[in-house]
Amino acid sequence: MLSEVEPTLRRNLPAGHIAFASLASQRALNAQARGDMQTALDLASQAVAIAEASSKKGHLAAGYLEKFLVSRSDTQLQLGHKDQAADDAWRAVKMLREAAQPGTLSSTLGRAYLALGRALQAQGKLEESRSAFRPAVESLESALGPDHAETRSARQFVEAEIRLR
Repeated sequence: MLSEVEPTLRRNLPAGHIAFASLASQRALNAQARGDMQTALDLASQAVAIAEASSKKGHLAAGYLEKFLVSRSDTQLQLGHKDQAADDAWRAVKMLREAAQPGTLSSTLGRAYLALGRALQAQGKLEESRSAFRPAVESLESALGPDHAETRSARQFVEAEIRLR
């Protein structure tokens, strides 16, 4: 289906439009689901690059870039690129916190904190990972509810970290 929509997008949208970043991101998720992690990383990086370029031109890329960074962080972590995964997650958290009013909670922020916590945990930075998992739970509970699968997953990370103490 993505291959069918791409020609229409190319005919109707200027090069570098954020829709092409979304297309690359979805293709990255498809590659990840197939287990083709290197292709997934390449496509996730393409999505980030398009969103960054769009943002620099003043186009509406805010909100997209952070999501693409979180997605790429997950892929990098699966490939064992712990430092790069943490860098992308930190960057997403920072951008989201700077753009939001203090105290604002969202699923996007929760997912960014969760990605950061996972990357820090993989790096063996357990105290720092706990500091990321807690706001992940708080944000996801607020935005998605306490019984949502992502909220429960974040809560499991917090509980696992507590048991490791």
